[in-house]
Amino acid sequence: MVVQVIIGLVFLYLTYRGIRRVSHHISSVVQERTDGDLFQYLKGNYLDCSKAKVLFNWQEPAEVGSTVSFKVKFYYCNMVPYSIRKEDNVMTQISVGTSQNVPFVEEYVTDGDDVDCLQVSFTVRVSATYYISLQRNGVHLAGSPFKKIFQPGPLSPAHTRLVRCGHVATTSLTVTQGQSHVIKIDARDEYNNDCSPNLHKKHFDEAFKFRLYRTMHPDLAVAYVWEIANNKGNKRLEFELTVFENGYFKALLDYRGQPLKHGSFSVISLTDNEAAEVKTNMSKRNLYYECRLLRRESPQDMKTANTCTDVQHDGSNQSWKSGKDNTDGPKSRKTSSISKNHKKVYCYITPRQLIIKEYLMLLIPIRIASFRVSPSTEICLEANNEEVMTINDGTQPQIMLSCPRRNVLLATFHSILYGNAGCSNSFEEKVENFYKELLAHHQITNADIRNRPKIALKISRTDLLNTTMQSTRSFSSADWRKYFQITFKGEEGIDWGGLNKEWNFLLCQELFSCPTDECELFQRFKSDPQALTLPSPTSQSGMKLKHFDLAGKLVGKCLFESALGGQHKRQVSARFARSFLAQLIGMPVSYAHFESDDPSLYTSKILYTLKSDDVEELEMTFTEEVYQKHSNVPKVHDLMYNGSKTLVTNSNKKRYLNLMAQFRLCTSIKPEIDAFVKGLTSIVPDHLLSVFDENELELVMCGSSEISADDMKKHCTTSYEDPYFTKTLEWFWAVTASFTPDELARLVQFTTGCSQLPPDGFKALEPPLKITSCLWHHGQLPTAHTCFNELVLPMYDSCEHLSRMLKIAITEGVSGFGRA
Repeated sequence: MVVQVIIGLVFLYLTYRGIRRVSHHISSVVQERTDGDLFQYLKGNYLDCSKAKVLFNWQEPAEVGSTVSFKVKFYYCNMVPYSIRKEDNVMTQISVGTSQNVPFVEEYVTDGDDVDCLQVSFTVRVSATYYISLQRNGVHLAGSPFKKIFQPGPLSPAHTRLVRCGHVATTSLTVTQGQSHVIKIDARDEYNNDCSPNLHKKHFDEAFKFRLYRTMHPDLAVAYVWEIANNKGNKRLEFELTVFENGYFKALLDYRGQPLKHGSFSVISLTDNEAAEVKTNMSKRNLYYECRLLRRESPQDMKTANTCTDVQHDGSNQSWKSGKDNTDGPKSRKTSSISKNHKKVYCYITPRQLIIKEYLMLLIPIRIASFRVSPSTEICLEANNEEVMTINDGTQPQIMLSCPRRNVLLATFHSILYGNAGCSNSFEEKVENFYKELLAHHQITNADIRNRPKIALKISRTDLLNTTMQSTRSFSSADWRKYFQITFKGEEGIDWGGLNKEWNFLLCQELFSCPTDECELFQRFKSDPQALTLPSPTSQSGMKLKHFDLAGKLVGKCLFESALGGQHKRQVSARFARSFLAQLIGMPVSYAHFESDDPSLYTSKILYTLKSDDVEELEMTFTEEVYQKHSNVPKVHDLMYNGSKTLVTNSNKKRYLNLMAQFRLCTSIKPEIDAFVKGLTSIVPDHLLSVFDENELELVMCGSSEISADDMKKHCTTSYEDPYFTKTLEWFWAVTASFTPDELARLVQFTTGCSQLPPDGFKALEPPLKITSCLWHHGQLPTAHTCFNELVLPMYDSCEHLSRMLKIAITEGVSGFGRA
C-alpha cells in the first residue's frame, strides 16, 4: 500500500513537472510570436517563416550579365498575407560557391494585395552556383538556402585567347611540317567566364574562320588543314593545325569576323631535322648560333627603317609584325647581299637571356647586347630574306642580324620562352633546381653537408666590418663555403647557429644600409628607409673595391648556405635596386628602372619628358650633371660624343633617357658593380643566376619583404602547460595584428635573427617558428632563442601589458648574446 502511494506521488510530481514545462514552453512561444497574446496565437495571427514564399523573376538556366531579383512574401500561420518590416530582422546572404559573398540591394515593396514584401536584387557576373540564404532569428525560411545556377554568356572574341602550356598566350607558333599541332582556345564570355562547355559544333563550322598566308605573297596558297573541336575529356576548345610546307607564315583566327585575343600570330614550320634540333637545344647549356651583325640602331630609328610594320586588327588587343615592304627599308636590303665584311657575332640563348657577343682576337668575349627572354622581346623576321631578323625590346638599341639558322634560332627562343612561363617549373621548382645545380657545381654531397668543416671567426661588434675583413682577407672560395663559427669579442656563448645568423644580419645591415658614419658602401636616391639601394661610387664614399668584393662574397655565401637547406639557410637583409639586380644577371638598364629605383625622378623628369609634345622647348642636351661629395659645383658629363652640343628632341628623347639611366645606374658605378659581381661569382657561377629575373633574384637572395601576421599565426607552433596561457596567446595575436610592417620585421628579427623571410614566408622557415610559455617570469620581457626560431612569452595581466613589454623587447633587445 505504501509503495503504491509513493508511486502515485511520483507520478503526480512528474505530471506536474511536465505540465509546468509545457506551460512554460507555450508561454515563451506565445510571448515570442504574439507578445503574450494567447488569443491571437490560437487564431494563428503570427508570422510563420515556414509559410513564406520566394518568387524568382528569372527562368533557369539563366545567363550571366544582367541584374536579377526575387521577392519574398510572408504569411501569418493562418495564411493571411503579412507585411514584412525591417524590424522583423530578415537576414539575406548570397554567395558564389561556398565563400564569396555577392553584394545585393534590399527593398520593401508593395505587391498587388497591398501587402509589403521583401525584394532583393543583385547583379550576376560570375558563372557558377549561387546559394541564397534567407533567415529570420536564425531560422531558415521554407526552402532556404536556395541553389541557383547561372551559365556563361556567348563567346566574346575580345576575351577569348589562344593559349599554350596552360596559360601562356601564343604569339608565335612553332610546328613541324606535316604534323598536326594542337593549341587550346580559352573561350570566355564578356565577363571572363569559361564558356567552352556551352559551345557546339555549329559554332565551330559557322563562326570560326582561319587563314594562313605568306607575308610577301598573301595571295599565294599555302598547303594546310585546320579544325576546331571540343575536347570530350575536359570539354575545352582545341585548335588543330597541320602545315605541309616549311617556312615562315602569318596566321589569323577570328570568330564571327572579329579576331580572337592573340588570334594574330606567326607560324614557323620546321622540317623534321630542324624540329629535332630545337628539341635537343632545350637541354643544352652553352647554346649559341653564329651570325653577322648588320645594324644596331636606337628604337626611335624603327620608324624610319621600318624593319617591321605593326598591324593592328580591329577588335584585337594583340599586334604583330607583318614584314611588309617599304621603299627605303626591306626593298633596299633585298637587293643587297650579306657579305663577310659584316662583323661576325655569336647569339647565345640561356633560359633567361639572349646575349650577342663578339670575340676579340677569337679569345676575348665582348658583350654587345643582352635581351630578356620574355614576351617584351620581339624577334622580327625579314619576310623577303630567309636569314635576316631584328631583335628589339623597345628600351635599348635594336639589333639586326643575319643567321643561316634563323628559323631554328627563333623556334628555340620561343620554346624557351614558353617553357619559362608555361610548362616550365614554378618559382619554387626553379629555386630548388638552382640549389641543386649550385651544390653539384661545388661537388657537395649529403655527407659533406653533415660533416661540414668549420672556421672560427672572432668579431668585434663595435668594429664589425673591419674585423670581418681582417678575418677573411686570406680566405679562398673553398674557405667561404665553410661554416663560420662566430664569437663576439667580450661575450660568452657557444654558436649553435644563432650567433652566425646574427653576424650575417648585422654585417648585411652595415654593408647595405646606407649611409652610416662607418660605411657608405650603398646609397639611396632618397632618404626614405624603404627606398632601394645600389652601390655608391668609391670616389665619393671613401670605400674601397675590396669592400664590394666582400659584399658580393657575403651574398654568394648566403645563397650557398641556403642551398645546403635546413637551418643552414641564410637571407640577405637588403633592399637592392632593380637596376642593380638586373646587372647582376647581365641584363641592361633603361629609364624604366627609375620607376622603382628613383620614383621622384621618374615622376618629375622621365614621365614629363616622355609626355612632352615639344621637348626642344626644354633646351636639354645629352649631358648629365654630377655633384661631387662636399661640393656644390656640378661636373658636366657627356652622355655621348658631343653630347653637350646635341639637343634632345622628340625623336631622340628615349635614347637620351636610356643614356641617362645607363650613366646613373651603370657607368658611374661600374667598377663597384664589377667588384661585387667578382665576389659573388667566386661562389655562385653567373650562368646559374641567369635563370632568374631581377624580381626572382631578390626573392632568392633576400626572401620575402612582406611579413603577414596571419601567415605567422598559420605556421606557428605553440608549447605550454598552463591552460591560462591561451589568453596570453590571444592577446599576442591581437597585438601583432596591429603591428606596422616595421614592427613585424623587428619581431621576426628578434625571434629568428633576421628580418627577412624565405621566399615562401613562414611556411619555409627552418626550424619552424615556435612560441613557448615561461611560467616563472611573470610579467617580464619576452626572450628568444634565435638558433631555434623560438619566442618565449611570460604570462601577463593584460593585453596592454603584453603589448608594452613586447615592443620594448623588439626595439631595444635586438642585439646581444642574450637572445641567441
